[in-house]
Amino acid sequence: MAHDVCAWWIGFFLASPIRKLRHNPSAILRPYLREGMIVIEPGPGMGFFTLELARIVGNKGKIVAIDVQTKMIESLRRRSQKAGLDDRIDLRLAGPKSMGISDLVGKVDFVLAFAVVHEMPDAGQFFKES
Repeated sequence: MAHDVCAWWIGFFLASPIRKLRHNPSAILRPYLREGMIVIEPGPGMGFFTLELARIVGNKGKIVAIDVQTKMIESLRRRSQKAGLDDRIDLRLAGPKSMGISDLVGKVDFVLAFAVVHEMPDAGQFFKES
């Protein structure tokens, strides 16, 4: 059975500034983050949280944003460049069996998996890898 994920075009709604009325990225994230952290964000979509993550971790930090959809990654790349944050964001396209983060073992300070685990084909494998 094929695994379905959120259609790429829904990312436009998920990245909408109107969403901040319900989910304020800064208010949600700031208590857990500080400058210089390395953060993994699986399933960033078009970057609703990603851009704020990059602002909070600052120039010395890094966000590793991993998605399974090329269109989401491309859109996030454009948005991060426009915001001047692309130097802090490492965009990765996940494979069918792995997020491709073995190079980060022991280096990650925080993982943000906000409303994404339900889209994983194997939640157990996801948690082992993250």
